[in-house]
Amino acid sequence: MFKRFTETGLAPALRPVLRRLAAGTLAAVLSGLAMLGALWCVVLFVADLTIGWVVSALALWIAGALMASAASWLSHHAEADFSARLRREVASHLTRLPTSTLARQGSDALRRLVSDDIAALHHMIAHLPSEIATFAAVPLASIALLVALAGPAALLALLPGVLAALYYLVWMPRVSARHGAERMRVMGEITTAVDDYARGIRINRIYGAQSGALAAYHDAADRFTRGMVAWVAKVATPAAVAVALLQAATTFAIAYAVAGRQDAPSLAAALLFSLAIVTPALRLGHGLDYVAAGRAAAGRLAALLHEPALPSGDALLPDGAPVLDVQNAVLAVDGRHVLDGLNHRFAPGTLTAITGPSGAGKTTLLRALAGLEPLDGGSIFLAGVNIATLDIQARQLAALLIPQGGDVLPATVRENLALSVPNASDAQMAEALTRAQIDVPLEVDAARLSGGERQRVGLARAFLAPAPVILLDEPTSALDDSSAMRLMLALLELAQDRNLTLVMVTHDLALAARADARLELKTVTQPEVQQ
Repeated sequence: MFKRFTETGLAPALRPVLRRLAAGTLAAVLSGLAMLGALWCVVLFVADLTIGWVVSALALWIAGALMASAASWLSHHAEADFSARLRREVASHLTRLPTSTLARQGSDALRRLVSDDIAALHHMIAHLPSEIATFAAVPLASIALLVALAGPAALLALLPGVLAALYYLVWMPRVSARHGAERMRVMGEITTAVDDYARGIRINRIYGAQSGALAAYHDAADRFTRGMVAWVAKVATPAAVAVALLQAATTFAIAYAVAGRQDAPSLAAALLFSLAIVTPALRLGHGLDYVAAGRAAAGRLAALLHEPALPSGDALLPDGAPVLDVQNAVLAVDGRHVLDGLNHRFAPGTLTAITGPSGAGKTTLLRALAGLEPLDGGSIFLAGVNIATLDIQARQLAALLIPQGGDVLPATVRENLALSVPNASDAQMAEALTRAQIDVPLEVDAARLSGGERQRVGLARAFLAPAPVILLDEPTSALDDSSAMRLMLALLELAQDRNLTLVMVTHDLALAARADARLELKTVTQPEVQQ
């Protein structure tokens, strides 16, 4: 199991806590053995009714409880350290991934990776020491004591545990995996059908299509119900039978039938130690669930950590207004070339408008200029320094990308603007909002603004940020013509007054004509596939 961790990107986070996990495992094993020692004392007390065996049993039970507490503390402390390290590693890696990689993952998948999957690893790692003691060390020691005290025939009392273990280890994983995959697929269909109906309910009603969405939901729900019934018949019912076989009454009956004619100590050993061996099997299903969930989570996290990060180095930018220079840039998205040998020079103190048809790579070029998308060929230089060799923080401070849309944090307008310039005064923020063609109080919750207003709050960051290069993706898409022209003039003034390099993607040719320079991208002709 540890092989999956040590051969993946999870090893750096796990390696520092291995000693504590080993100590926790040892404490858990010693705790289990102490509990078995207490049972041994009880058996010996049956043979020799002296108070010494009772005292010894109590002492061993107390020692076992203390070691169990120590094992739990060590393993949970190690797991907490591991989780913290892993969260930092995942968060750091996410900040260095290309934008296209993040888009491919999706927000829901990323949320599961940093929350649910790391929580799944908690169950496996924090409970691993006790599970090793429960399912390996204690049963083996119990079998040895049982044979020594009651003879080999007493092993027949373990038959219920063997049958149940075979069920949990062989039968249930196969059936559950098959039905689980089908159940997840149908649940996805149900969610999609509900979302399609709920989100497009007005359109559905206009065109009379709501019956189709509703029918899809009913069909998916019906198949989910049939699947659950089949799962109960094939998995849950046999599981109930297996659990019933593990109850004390069944084990005691077999143990008594085997050792009932032997002396009292042998009978006591058969009863107590057989139950000590069989009882852990009741937890076998849950233990396997933790392991399966943890292995799957480890695989997903490792796949994320193996995603290639953006190139970076330790180079810093020289002082002054940097020139942004693109040389022979080649970039492909999903196997399709969008840039093929592009050369362009963006001068300080100017605003350059990037135009072109959809799919020509305008937004992709902006991301590459910001260092958020690696080139497949060529280079981008900022002040003569290849941005691929820049220190990550230096690159983030040098170029500010303001994407299209109204993405804001669920916080006040002031707090959103403070992300760009933490020391900006209220007066500076208010002026930036005005220049971005929006008039809202700084105390307003940005998440409650309309989409166009949120977009303009983002644009206000351009008038505050100290970055010498500012990249804007369709900044006027939510503005009317007059507001768009006023924003264009404000951006031109900003570039000239502060000697900044402004690059703006736009479909508005009238605005592009007002820019200091224009870069028109054309759709790259893809090579024909030879038949």
